[in-house]
Amino acid sequence: MLFDDSLADVSWADRISLFRWALAAAFAAGIACPIAGVFLAVRRTSFQGIALPQFATAGVVFGFVLLPWWIEHIGLGDVSAADALSGSHAAMNYHLAWAAAFTFAGLAALVWTGRRSHGSEIGRVAAAFAIANAATYLFGRLSPIGKGHADELLTGEVLGVGLHEFETLAVVLGAALLAFVWFHRDLVLVSYDRETARVLAKRAGSFELLLNVIIGLVVAVGTMTLGPTMLFGLLVLPPLAARSWSRSMTQYFVFAGGFGALAVLLGVVISFELDLPLGASVVAAAALTLLPGFAAARR
Repeated sequence: MLFDDSLADVSWADRISLFRWALAAAFAAGIACPIAGVFLAVRRTSFQGIALPQFATAGVVFGFVLLPWWIEHIGLGDVSAADALSGSHAAMNYHLAWAAAFTFAGLAALVWTGRRSHGSEIGRVAAAFAIANAATYLFGRLSPIGKGHADELLTGEVLGVGLHEFETLAVVLGAALLAFVWFHRDLVLVSYDRETARVLAKRAGSFELLLNVIIGLVVAVGTMTLGPTMLFGLLVLPPLAARSWSRSMTQYFVFAGGFGALAVLLGVVISFELDLPLGASVVAAAALTLLPGFAAARR
């Protein structure tokens, strides 16, 4: 549980001060991740927003399995196994490397099988999610250390995010947003119709690679920091909610980021008031933002 009885009467100002880095990370992800999710939706690969965070989670947990051997035989600077669990920059970079490796491996497998198979995209992503999910729990059972960290990651208990984690997340998400703004026309065109982009002499392969790299980094860092529950909720639900209200791609991006920020705000209230995990609370709030659009569509 997030608060014991002694903290039940803590003011909102004190809670915000105590968990400021976790809240800042959640709001940053609430704005940036739905924009990445828009590109997944335009590419008609939204289900990858469910599978890729699970691959990243498997990578983080695998890092815990290998951590004692890695420190003994390769080294992690001057960090010991105990210090590696305290959130140092060296440990974060180590886990980020494994999260990114598993994320890009999963993304490459999905892209490769998608181009060489005539089967269902949903079926391929479902199979990938099942494999990554099983690997996560198997690695968690094999890990001699870090079981508590892995459990918190899976359940969405993200209020322990500190300054180091926030700095890493902010740098990656900030770079992703800059790339989206600078190349958004070409990225949208390649995502929507790759063949048309090639006819117009666009560097379709390069922009496709750039988009995959951006999404892979966002997923890897977001999962390592905030967990898979919050991340794939923000990748999928706010873009779905924004679609009902958008009449242009610019509106789609703006509404997706706005609904993501709103979901985080409501999720923080739900988490603090009902003593629930923040990650799951944000996803529940994001699901609530779908209701006005569905009601308007019916009318």
